[in-house]
Amino acid sequence: MIQSPDFYSVLTSRIGGIDPEQIVFVGLGNRMLGDDGIGPALLDHLKKYLPHTVDAGVTLEEYTGVIRRLNPSVIVILDAADFGAEPGQIKIIMAEEVSLVRIGTHKISLDIIMEYLSSETGAEIFILGIQPEHISYSSNLSPSVDRAARECAEVIISLLCGKNGCENHSSGFIPSFD
Repeated sequence: MIQSPDFYSVLTSRIGGIDPEQIVFVGLGNRMLGDDGIGPALLDHLKKYLPHTVDAGVTLEEYTGVIRRLNPSVIVILDAADFGAEPGQIKIIMAEEVSLVRIGTHKISLDIIMEYLSSETGAEIFILGIQPEHISYSSNLSPSVDRAARECAEVIISLLCGKNGCENHSSGFIPSFD
């Protein structure tokens, strides 16, 4: 996986050791626009292992009520983000950094929604952004972005569930997507 140098350590500091019940993973993106669909695709790998996943498509604002009712301590938004890196590279993006990155095809700016959710829930919120290769009419992810999604899912599941899987949410093993 191509990742920013601090991806694993930053992700560990943000979600490592937190009860998976306290974290909501939100997939954003349009599955019909190639790599823009990375958020929902990554969510597909996570949802059978983690208790709280929300596929918000391109309209996160329509799912704020669902997220608020889950009362999370951490909200992780999974999305394509153009931060000028190699395709498939992963970066943790905080709300104050959103204006520095080109993020997806959303109707409302993510920093506004992130600020709203943070004030309503008290949760820490950040974007796990994956650098797209192409955003064009296609239902397929590019190979580098697909590989990043699979490996990122393994890292998240490993951090939150360990090698025995999350209680009541897995088949008891870390998945292999190969």
